[in-house]
Amino acid sequence: MAFKPLVNRLSRSRTVIQAKALRNQFVYKVFEYRGRASGRLLAKELQDAGVSRVCITIAFNVPWVIDALTKAWEMHSPGMTLVVVDNSTKVAAREAIARICKMRGVPYLALPMRVEKHLSRSHGTAITWAFHNIVRHLKPELFGFIDHDCFPVTPFDIPSKLAGKAVYGRRAYGTENHVYKAKADDRHWNLWAGYCFYRFSAVADRKLNFDPRLNLGLDTGGANWAILYSKLEEADVAVATLEQRPMTMAGAVGHHEFIDGAFFHLAGVSYPERPGYHHRTVEHREMLRDYVWNTYLGGTAGQAVSDF
Repeated sequence: MAFKPLVNRLSRSRTVIQAKALRNQFVYKVFEYRGRASGRLLAKELQDAGVSRVCITIAFNVPWVIDALTKAWEMHSPGMTLVVVDNSTKVAAREAIARICKMRGVPYLALPMRVEKHLSRSHGTAITWAFHNIVRHLKPELFGFIDHDCFPVTPFDIPSKLAGKAVYGRRAYGTENHVYKAKADDRHWNLWAGYCFYRFSAVADRKLNFDPRLNLGLDTGGANWAILYSKLEEADVAVATLEQRPMTMAGAVGHHEFIDGAFFHLAGVSYPERPGYHHRTVEHREMLRDYVWNTYLGGTAGQAVSDF
């Protein structure tokens, strides 16, 4: 325990932060190079199909949420073509997710397998990969990213939110951690990487990076504060609303997020073992899946019914 204050001081030092950033950049560049041809091929296929408004979700080890998301997109398509980019670390999950996408006619691409213990960085580098290897070559009018457990449950039109705007999404501000302490004059923010949308022409000259920035208190996507968000005027940004709504399962009342009154966000289904998430048992996750299907998707769950 005597070493903890020293470790904390070292972790906050500019030199250590810069060294870690360089390390992460090198690891990412190696990852980005792998499989880039498949990304460009998918971009060409989407371009040939006339896709100009694309929403990418990063799948991660939970086929049933992709089953629910793709079904929800069928029922309430929010004006963008859904694409699944698979960052799963389990082969069986990738196989199930690929089957679901094929069944529903949703474009699917599997990222190269890798080991990344930092979940926010894993998610962020997967999004960055998709931006540089798919979006940049597709050159769509509009594009964005949505969490795999964030489902449209009522009619909604994302493109209308981007009318006259450069970006649209759920805004997040810095949260204190072991390296970041908030100050009264802090102004940095980012769009949450699970619900963020962009006009391509507004970011075409930006090397977007969806890594977190712990030194700013920003989670996945925080690196884009310096690259993009700090350069925008407030009039360029459309901000989504966020509210907590109750949900009742097995007689217990909990709360889940709703974004702009149309997107139901579960949160945490990919990592039930982490503190703060309650999807801890198979039985609970089965109830959660059934709640989503029975409440929003018209009944019986789809084919991915046992991936817990």
